[in-house]
Amino acid sequence: MDRVWVFYAIQLTASGYALLRGGAPERLTGLALLLAALSTSVIQRDIPVLFAGMEVGVMVVDLILLVVMIMITLHADRFWPAWVTALHALGTGAHLAKAISPDVIRLVYAVLSAVWSYPIVLLLVIGTVRHSRRIQAQGWDLDWSRQDRTIR
Repeated sequence: MDRVWVFYAIQLTASGYALLRGGAPERLTGLALLLAALSTSVIQRDIPVLFAGMEVGVMVVDLILLVVMIMITLHADRFWPAWVTALHALGTGAHLAKAISPDVIRLVYAVLSAVWSYPIVLLLVIGTVRHSRRIQAQGWDLDWSRQDRTIR
């Protein structure tokens, strides 16, 4: 359980950094990731044996986050959200694997659905650092693709 609290601390730090220093895509992603982590912790609090069966609540949170990340990826003038979306899609796919084959080992299901969280948080931090550097170097950084300038 300690590793879960360590992840929450890392996620909170990365999201806070993105909210303070990031552009709109970084802020939205940081907020979405933080809300997904908090929602998952609330959903899993009362489950006595995690990942023994299909984690429907976690799957719903993951699907909502996947839709949000797809929308950010489609509109952001950044490349890193595509990597975040792809990694999160892999984690969300673990639910599909469990639905197709309920015999998937509990530990495999848990690892496949969660292991992508760490590189996702790292990508958020890298994206935020790169945004900050572009602001320092150029004085500006386009958040959204040119056709989407109305999105703030």
